[in-house]
Amino acid sequence: MDIKHMKYFVEVVRQGGMTNASKSLFIAQPTISKAIKDIEGEMAVPLFDREKRQLVLTDAGQIFFNKCKEIIALYENLPSEINSLYGLETGHMDIGLSAVMNMQTLIDMIGDFHQHFPNVTFNFVENGGKYIEQQLLNDELDFGITTLPVDQQRFEAIALNKESLCVVIHHEHPLAQHQSVKMKELIQEDFILFNDDFYLNDKIMEIAKNAGFIPNMVSQISQWNVIENLISNQLGIAILPYSITQLMNENVRVLNIEDAHVDWELGIVWKKGKRLSYAANKWIDYLRERLG
Repeated sequence: MDIKHMKYFVEVVRQGGMTNASKSLFIAQPTISKAIKDIEGEMAVPLFDREKRQLVLTDAGQIFFNKCKEIIALYENLPSEINSLYGLETGHMDIGLSAVMNMQTLIDMIGDFHQHFPNVTFNFVENGGKYIEQQLLNDELDFGITTLPVDQQRFEAIALNKESLCVVIHHEHPLAQHQSVKMKELIQEDFILFNDDFYLNDKIMEIAKNAGFIPNMVSQISQWNVIENLISNQLGIAILPYSITQLMNENVRVLNIEDAHVDWELGIVWKKGKRLSYAANKWIDYLRERLG
């Protein structure tokens, strides 16, 4: 058994089968199948319950999967940790980004960090907060930006920013001349929401329910700029963080919400107890100094 076989096994579990793993790894399926059989022969236990129609790990398979992820992480972090001994300070980080955020603050921080650690590279993936948290737990990401608070039993976090949520409407909407609005005034409106993977949806549903109604949803989107275009074409209204509304065009109007708790806080989050790379620890040190 070698690290390559472990990577094959982990990818089979993550992709839910050998066919998808073969496509993901660009490796022939028989090669992956043989690697799995070789591992099971060496371990002398089955890793998958083959009596199930779907891919299901045995108890031994689940333990092996968890240990494989740890070993692969150690293996991949080894070069950067050795380089750090010689002052080379290299590394790589995968960061999940929330689509419900103004990127400028993060870009400024990454730019500043890059000045101090020019050999550290980044990969960014944009998703909803719920999916980002799952990716962190699966060790597919090093850090994620998601809604606070998070489950403190599973994650650690540093607060990034806190702001209010606002109502966004077309400039010809009957409420367009108002500075603020009560949630109950929106009971007849058509709402454009993010996908269910976004915690913002849960927040909107909560404040609407407290106002006595369930929003009439006309569309669900994963990009705020698409929501902006739909509002500009009078397809509905939306509730978005204030910083996002300030990036929108002149066809929309932004109203404060009078009668609801509408604070929205994002944080930089990572898996609790995970063994972090040299670069990741430096990033955390930087964030704590920068964000307090």
